[in-house]
Amino acid sequence: MKVFGNGFLAKNLKKINIPKVFFIYAAGVSNSNLKIKKQYKREIFKFRQTLKKINKKRVFVYISSLSVENKYLKNDLYVKNKLKIENILKNQFENYIIIRLPQIIGKNKNKNTLTNSIYNSFLNNKKFIVWKDSVRNLIDIDDINKILEKYFKKYNYKSSNKKIINIFNPRSIPVLELLQIFTKLLGKRINYKLLKKNNKNINLKIIKRDTLLPKMYYKNLKKKNYIKNVLKKHYL
Repeated sequence: MKVFGNGFLAKNLKKINIPKVFFIYAAGVSNSNLKIKKQYKREIFKFRQTLKKINKKRVFVYISSLSVENKYLKNDLYVKNKLKIENILKNQFENYIIIRLPQIIGKNKNKNTLTNSIYNSFLNNKKFIVWKDSVRNLIDIDDINKILEKYFKKYNYKSSNKKIINIFNPRSIPVLELLQIFTKLLGKRINYKLLKKNNKNINLKIIKRDTLLPKMYYKNLKKKNYIKNVLKKHYL
């Protein structure tokens, strides 16, 4: 197995023990709010160059984002770029798996992730902006590793090598609830501003069933106080 990428996700995926037939591409723009088009073009160029170098007999795994399933983000630069790369892979590679992940919980140097951003706002007494009624889907990086490792080991790459898999927590969490959990864990309040804007929450119920994994993959995510325990593990 080979994992391409140097970021937080890629470094964690390198810990997975799976068959060598898989090549995992886990690189790209780490800030979903980035508006610089040149960086997105650079990402596509790097992807094309990497694609040319991989043996066609391998299964090319592209780590995408669950955000592409959000109809409200169809004009978002980050989402549009993810979809472009997905289409390039579909058109140019015979054996592929596209894996779309939700927002990941894990303390790292990327200050743009939701939980890192909230945590740093608490530490530095900065005001955090919250959209009214906004909810987010979160999974622990360790659970992502467990889910993917189990999936790759069970994957029958002799039968079908063209797959799209959407991975997400069965329960999304309101951002305000997330702030409350941090407040209790850190023992301090956060100064936040609530904006009354139309939320852009993804509707998990409309995601196609043939892109979903069996429920057995998500047993750990259904435990009581899952989000609280994960935040406690990474941030305390």
